Amino acid sequence: MHDDEKKIRFYKKVNGFTGPLSRTNFYLRTKVMARILAKISLLKNKARPKETVKEIAEEWCRMFGLPQYWKIRKIEDDTAFCEIHFDCSLEKTGDIHACHRLMEFDRAMLKRIGGKCVILESRADPRIKGPCLLAIRKLDDLREDLVPAHMR
Repeated sequence: MHDDEKKIRFYKKVNGFTGPLSRTNFYLRTKVMARILAKISLLKNKARPKETVKEIAEEWCRMFGLPQYWKIRKIEDDTAFCEIHFDCSLEKTGDIHACHRLMEFDRAMLKRIGGKCVILESRADPRIKGPCLLAIRKLDDLREDLVPAHMR
């Protein structure tokens, strides 16, 4: 089996378990599991802190190893707007809060490499037709102008 196929199968298994778990009263377990998986991924992929938003977004994409699913749409005003095209078990459920909890994996990874993210559009929202959209900024960027999907 090809490496990409193995990664896809693994990500689908993890998402298939943690996605539904993030919708239950046991969602705190999702947070713990996401942080553990992020540490493993960071170590396995030899993640390094980055200086610029562009480098942080590129490193975030690289961590997944499947560039067809994690993409940088544009970089503007020290913000990288990125897309997630990977299938998600929360898609069209309407549970955007569960999506926010599930994205703890990405937040933990980004924090380690010098960034933070805001989910702007989640495919958990049945109205979203395209990929999930998130914004990545440097960890020390104090702006609060982006409205997270789960706060709308």
